[in-house]
Amino acid sequence: MTQQAAIVSTCPLCAHELTFRFNTDEIPFFGEIMLVSASCGCGFKYADTISLHEREAARYEIEFDCDDFTTRVIRSSSGTVQIPELGVTIEPGSASEAYISNVEGVLCRVEEVIQTATKWSADDPAKFELGNRLLERIDAVRRGEGTMTLVIDDPFGNSAIISPRAQRRALSENEAHQLKTGIITVDVSE
Repeated sequence: MTQQAAIVSTCPLCAHELTFRFNTDEIPFFGEIMLVSASCGCGFKYADTISLHEREAARYEIEFDCDDFTTRVIRSSSGTVQIPELGVTIEPGSASEAYISNVEGVLCRVEEVIQTATKWSADDPAKFELGNRLLERIDAVRRGEGTMTLVIDDPFGNSAIISPRAQRRALSENEAHQLKTGIITVDVSE
């Protein structure tokens, strides 16, 4: 059963009135979720998907090649994404948003950041060369010449890689505690 609510707040960019909309729904894999969205005329946008079920902290990992590009990836706002071969770790922050994509979509997001950083580093030959090597590595995987690893760690267990080849394991309490969540949390057990 879908429920809706709204809260009026202030835009963090322009300080104008902003309405956050909350909808609950039931979807496959996640179960009951809350969709949160807001947008302002100044260009500020916020969207998140929050699972309303408590899940076990988990790590999903897949070694992928170009044949795995369509593999579904669900990254919650608390998920940490890693591609070790590129030295990439994307940790959640206060404006972190959830997304549903695929392996290629995640790789494209990473590639865009590397392209931007490489352009910014044009005056630093070592950084510029590193950026170009990383972009070449991505292109090689696209051409079917090699593999990479995609890892998602989520202390709330709301992220996933949906593939029979993906490995899932529970994170220890210590591993989960070390992860950034992107949100303010209160640990009432201590």
